[in-house]
Amino acid sequence: MPRHSTTENAVAQGIAAQVNYLESTRVAEFASTLERILVSETDELTKVASREARAVLHLDLARINAQGIIDANRGGATGLHGFIAEYAEAGVTNAERAINGIRPLTRVLADNGPADLSSWGVPVQMKFYANPYNEVLQSAHYRDMKMMFPQNHFEVFDRIMRGETYLEVDGSALSAKKVNAIREFIEQESTARGEPYTNWMRPSKLEYAEVQRGAIGDTLDEKTAAMRQRADDRRQQVRDESDTKRASAAQQAAPSWGEAAKVAGTAAAVQGALSFGVYVYRRHREGTSIWEFSKDDWREGGIETAKGGLKGGVSGLAIYGLTQVCRMGAPAAAAVASGTIGLATAAANRRAGKLDDDEFADLVFFNAIEATGAAVGAGLGQVLIPIPILGAVVGSIAASMILGQGKKFLSEAENDAIRAREAEIQAYVDGLDAELQAEYVRILAEHDYYRDLQNRAFDITANVELQLLGSIELARSIGVHEEQILHTVAEADAYFLGAAPSPVVPSTPEVSVPE
Repeated sequence: MPRHSTTENAVAQGIAAQVNYLESTRVAEFASTLERILVSETDELTKVASREARAVLHLDLARINAQGIIDANRGGATGLHGFIAEYAEAGVTNAERAINGIRPLTRVLADNGPADLSSWGVPVQMKFYANPYNEVLQSAHYRDMKMMFPQNHFEVFDRIMRGETYLEVDGSALSAKKVNAIREFIEQESTARGEPYTNWMRPSKLEYAEVQRGAIGDTLDEKTAAMRQRADDRRQQVRDESDTKRASAAQQAAPSWGEAAKVAGTAAAVQGALSFGVYVYRRHREGTSIWEFSKDDWREGGIETAKGGLKGGVSGLAIYGLTQVCRMGAPAAAAVASGTIGLATAAANRRAGKLDDDEFADLVFFNAIEATGAAVGAGLGQVLIPIPILGAVVGSIAASMILGQGKKFLSEAENDAIRAREAEIQAYVDGLDAELQAEYVRILAEHDYYRDLQNRAFDITANVELQLLGSIELARSIGVHEEQILHTVAEADAYFLGAAPSPVVPSTPEVSVPE
């Protein structure tokens, strides 16, 4: 038997268990993270819907009040738009605060007092005149409160105070005389109030033309549409942020070089320590205790430890790649990794002249039988194999795996040595009675069938449809109910993404295990 093979295979299975544990931990954390993202996304979308509803409600109330003013013709032809402006201002201001999740702080007083609005608890007088000069002159009568003017008129006042001389209002240029008069009045009023104009003058959310009788309906429609668009934009932003978080979580949950290095490091340390322990035990059996080791003994022990560590690291990386990238089962991956390393070592020794063909065949067969025990068991399941053909079955499967693993690096002579052992097995089977021969053929066919299904189901080089087809056949072959099988990519999306599934339409006819 190959030296240390039992220990090495045990280490390989231990590495596979570690990889399984790391994967299960990653998957559990991924599921937990997805749940947190979904809860957060749902909560945020609920907030957006609530804010949108409140914003639209403020605009609807402004619409109702404006229509009431129009129906009552309050203020007449010259004053009606001023009353409309009060309710429109409150509605638009509060809607903008609501869409941002902030409580409303502007209200129409409507108490026949000097102030029209209360904003942040501060009284505000609104003046909406067609003539900006006459409009700003009214400020002298309301020095104990803030003044609010149409947005476009406030912009004119601000530009005048910044030194501009050419300005237009509603398409008509202001004369230089009027510009100077407005500037002088604002300066005088600021002096009288004891504060700069930017403190006592406020722009409305609306322009003069937007609050007129024939325009207010369209104005509020536009503001409502703007609120809904902002809500839609925020909803999309929430979904995009959640998708980004999901993608990040998926990336973190995916196999990584860091995790592979952790597995390889653990495997190297364990295999190296075990190799040193085996070396010490062997030397003890030869009559040399560890306290009697010479410099050469320690050097040889170090070499054995380094070899074991290297082999363990390679095994760890191989098993991690097979399980996490190729999606092979952990026991089978450990068997493949251990068997492949043992096969490569035996081939190297044969080419170095340390083994003849018979010794090479013995070595790789024993190595394969040990290393692939878990994989053979997984492939055959609970099949009861008669004792007379048990060894032949295991030997045939081992030979098949050796030839499969070594097809890229075994020489023709080495392959011939393995085929010679296959011929010995077949000669033995040919000497059995017909019933046992038939059972032997049936078991091998079943093993090959399952292995073929697994290869197709987990072939990362195949396209999605071919992998899906292999998965369906594999599920059916092991007795999964048809209604529990995902037959199409759309059904898989529906299952994992929570969409409404489409009716089940079998993608292939029923496939039975060959008799």
